[in-house]
Amino acid sequence: MPGFNDRLLQGLDAAAERTGVPGLVTRIPRRRHLRWLPVVALSLASAGLGLGLIRADLLSWGYALLLAGFALSVILPLLGPVKPWGGPGMVDEFDRAVRSRAFLVTFAGISLAAVLGIWLIVGLSLLGAWPKEILIGEISVLSLYLMTLYSAMPTLYSSWTTRPIGEDD
Repeated sequence: MPGFNDRLLQGLDAAAERTGVPGLVTRIPRRRHLRWLPVVALSLASAGLGLGLIRADLLSWGYALLLAGFALSVILPLLGPVKPWGGPGMVDEFDRAVRSRAFLVTFAGISLAAVLGIWLIVGLSLLGAWPKEILIGEISVLSLYLMTLYSAMPTLYSSWTTRPIGEDD
């Protein structure tokens, strides 16, 4: 006779099955070319960073926009065309080349954004005589922006530079 703990665990397993998440884990995901979703995520994040830099008193609104872009960009590697490093499914030399190019472009973009962002924050803080709290907030917004770039740019690059199989022009 099953005990209370067994019934509870079976009920939780059944509830998890109804969500569909275990099915996503057990099967090989279908990779899609997400062309506009990374653009939306990067636009939200860039608007949030810009809003925080332009008006330091609106830093919290800029941070909220940036968080929305970051939340959207986190799901992009799961669904996008870049196959994971050690994930399920066959990874051939074409997939490795696409992944390498996508991450090289991403790292170049992150490096450029980091250097420009730090110098911009330093210059604006000197011009505006920002207090220490604002400066720390701006740097944290920049770091979250860089994480958004890392999540969204490989999907953006590989979605726009490769063509989905079965697409005819």
